[in-house]
Amino acid sequence: MPSTPSKRQRAILALPFLGLALLCLQVMDIEKMVAHQEPFLRSRKIKWSNGSIPILSHFHYAEFLNELWRGTTVSFSPSTLGYDVVSSWQMFSFLNDLGPTIFAFAGQLLGLGSVAPMFYFLCFTFGPSASALIQLPLKMRLAPEHNVTLLPILLLLHTCEVFAAYLAPQPTTRHYWTWAWQMSPLWVGIANFVISKLIGTSPSLRATTIKWLTSPKLLLSLMSIISAGVWVYMLVNCPYPLSTVFIPSSSAQSEFVPHMRRALQYDEIAVFGTSFLWLGYLFFDLHCAGLIRRGEWLVPVAALPIFTAFVGPGAAFAFGWYWRESKLQSKLAQE
Repeated sequence: MPSTPSKRQRAILALPFLGLALLCLQVMDIEKMVAHQEPFLRSRKIKWSNGSIPILSHFHYAEFLNELWRGTTVSFSPSTLGYDVVSSWQMFSFLNDLGPTIFAFAGQLLGLGSVAPMFYFLCFTFGPSASALIQLPLKMRLAPEHNVTLLPILLLLHTCEVFAAYLAPQPTTRHYWTWAWQMSPLWVGIANFVISKLIGTSPSLRATTIKWLTSPKLLLSLMSIISAGVWVYMLVNCPYPLSTVFIPSSSAQSEFVPHMRRALQYDEIAVFGTSFLWLGYLFFDLHCAGLIRRGEWLVPVAALPIFTAFVGPGAAFAFGWYWRESKLQSKLAQE
């Protein structure tokens, strides 16, 4: 059994994440993206070939939040408002795969594909290894009551908002829900914390709480089913080949719509490319901790491309994550 790498060794192993983050940041060209936003912000309208809508002047109570997110709603508008149909298909699938992660919040400003690799670098370098996780005392593990309301909150503040931002019949409604979704990762965390505290301090409420809502397996399964359902819907109904929807142009684009399409396609490739790379590192961690036999990791690694093709990258990632967690849980059960 190989020894568990030190933090310095883990940082060296994780350097590819930083390289991919810098590459994605360069390809996305945030300066060009901001420059493309300016004409829309000056006119206070989002205009395209066969329509226009006013940009909401106030959505949040704090004006600095309106200033922060107003330009981002413009950048997302080709996909949310549907005047770039290819980008609309790609982003509707991508955001249902991604979920309201912490890097989805920061990534709207710097690019998801730039922030996610940095998160994975920090997580792999400074987070506990598999051998450390199985030695954690019970008091340091997540209590079930912290998850009781997470599933309905995710469905309400992420899934429903993404569906509304991409499927609402009126462009103004889609624009409104784009504003609403932008801060959903933060609201999900706050709402879950507050409601969990209320449940934790109310014995009568805890007694009536449905026990199966505390299951991480339920949360992972339901969100994966939604993600897979959107992917299958896209496979059946999208009039464009997958290569057109997900593979970016090799050359830089100067116009707003082609540049945003290319940037968001690179975004998804970087996010899920580094997500699957991170899974590979986690499998390596399991091997170093002696939790899997030599070659056992080949089964999930071989299955991931098949799962990705049929149910999408989000559900495939969830499968890989569940396999890893099941190995940790089996060791904990033995102890």
